[in-house]
Amino acid sequence: MVYIGFSVQSHKLYTQVLCKKYRHCAPVVITKDKCIIYQFVNMFKQEQISIKPRDLHILKQYGWIFIKHNDSFYPNTHFPGLTCVQYTKRICRIKKLNIQTPDKLFKFLK
Repeated sequence: MVYIGFSVQSHKLYTQVLCKKYRHCAPVVITKDKCIIYQFVNMFKQEQISIKPRDLHILKQYGWIFIKHNDSFYPNTHFPGLTCVQYTKRICRIKKLNIQTPDKLFKFLK
């Protein structure tokens, strides 16, 4: 299963200025016994964070919201994008140009 997680917290200044409610997004792949979060760090660095399924409940307590994404998922991209939203859109094959903030991506997936 593929979920997209949205966070209300971020340490980056431009997200605190531009984004209203949700300030960060990251795709999450869930299998039987483990989860992998594809975390966007910057334009040249993306991390794969392995967690356990129970850790998703801990993330929910800290303000994360997860929405199920049913379409295709391609984690290997050559140009990841400039922001976490562009990275998430690229690996989930979402081609809407007007989605530029986590709030808009949240509305699109809802």
